[in-house]
Amino acid sequence: MAAELSAIANAVQASATLSLKAEIGRIEKTYGVKVIDMTAGQPDIGPTPDVIEALVQGGKLYKYGPVPGEAGLRPLLAETVKKETGASFTSDQIIMTVGAKGGIDSVMRAILDPGDAVAILAPYWVTYPEVVAISGGKPVSVDPTPDLRPDIARIETAVRENPTKAILYSSPSNPTGVVYTREELDGIAAIARKFDVWLVADEIYREFAFDGKTAPSLFSADDLYEKAVLVDGPSKRFGIPGWRLGFVAGRLDLVKAIGRIQGHAANASRPIQAAVEVAYGSAQARQATARMVSRYQQNRDLVVEGLNSLEGIKCPTPAGAFYCFPDVSGLYGRTYEFDGSTNKIENSTDFRNFLLRKANVATVEGGPFGRDTHMRISLAISREDCAAALENIKKAVSELVS
Repeated sequence: MAAELSAIANAVQASATLSLKAEIGRIEKTYGVKVIDMTAGQPDIGPTPDVIEALVQGGKLYKYGPVPGEAGLRPLLAETVKKETGASFTSDQIIMTVGAKGGIDSVMRAILDPGDAVAILAPYWVTYPEVVAISGGKPVSVDPTPDLRPDIARIETAVRENPTKAILYSSPSNPTGVVYTREELDGIAAIARKFDVWLVADEIYREFAFDGKTAPSLFSADDLYEKAVLVDGPSKRFGIPGWRLGFVAGRLDLVKAIGRIQGHAANASRPIQAAVEVAYGSAQARQATARMVSRYQQNRDLVVEGLNSLEGIKCPTPAGAFYCFPDVSGLYGRTYEFDGSTNKIENSTDFRNFLLRKANVATVEGGPFGRDTHMRISLAISREDCAAALENIKKAVSELVS
């Protein structure tokens, strides 16, 4: 038999958010323009000086460390989760992972058997369906309400009608910025409890809530569901996505299973853990996070108002994370000229290309997030770039032909 790639390898789709970088570079080089990049799922600032210094000092930790994570960091995270959500996890119930993405991957490897379904609440982060499939599971997209909130009735139907092993969601949501209410979280937890399935909550954006509000956490429930799993990490709040550190908190048998898996795969870097231990206790780092939230809220207000002023675009106001998720389907069917040819906008990928070519603004198409009528726009850039992008988009949209 000829050597071939696996069916899973052939089926996995490239990350829409990462693959855009090459296209942005091509447009800039070919046409001599500067593209305003609004694709990034990461803060536009890095860690504070004390955290950088801790990373340098952490370089002394050059030998293998414990797979679950450093002895000083896991108790600190348990304390932090307790303070922020009220949930009482022991340090043994927390395991460090290679990013929050690695945490979700490890959870799926630990709980899924071939054919098990995972109910994924749409719109969803592009990695969710792929990581479920990589682990042999069946991703089941669950449509939201018209205003992009979790539809409790649909979630229950999806769980009941499929061989469901888990429910997976993020709040504050990537890509919508929707923040689930206490009632919605309790409703989702009730379904998980009723059908005895795992409930995996990605709360990586929990610190990014706008208008002076706090994002409700699944783990603040008075009667926390025993199969609730927290995926979190420092990458967003401290501006360190490239350090690739996250953590999972959950039932002890699950965490131990993840540890066994990571013992044969990859566990988290020791120097990075040392730096993050400093970050969680740093007043400088907390202040930097607060400044980010304030600035991104200002960007939100500017971008939402600007997009809603354009015919054919409807942009709800996000309550958290750092994204806008406008519905641009009102402009589908229109055409524009580029490079000597006429192009018709029929889906979100077409609209992404239109903005890239005619407005020199890079956004991410909504299709990979489960909503082909929408676009994801990152607010994690400067206010000046937000304003310039809006002007470019306004001009480009005004030139579309019906």
